[in-house]
Amino acid sequence: MTGSQGVTAGLKTNWIAQTKTTGNSLLTSTDWYVTRKAEASTAIPSAITTYRSAVRTATGTIETAINACNDLDDFKALFVVPMNDEDPPEPTGKAPIYDFPDEV
Repeated sequence: MTGSQGVTAGLKTNWIAQTKTTGNSLLTSTDWYVTRKAEASTAIPSAITTYRSAVRTATGTIETAINACNDLDDFKALFVVPMNDEDPPEPTGKAPIYDFPDEV
């Protein structure tokens, strides 16, 4: 034994990293508006700024939800898609872990 200890990332760490990656990926498609604004002072359309803000907000909300999980059941609940009371039930939204805004 060398006395060194290995550390393995857990569910929270991995899913927070995945959430950040997803948020970044969603922003990438509109990054050119930000670059154009910086280089040519061309205004960014309000729908784009609203979307980008919503992506950042969703990323933070999902990270907070992940960090709030106290056990595996809490974590698994983040993957549950909300359903209505119809017969058969239909989705009424996205699972909290995937609750990012739709792309513009």
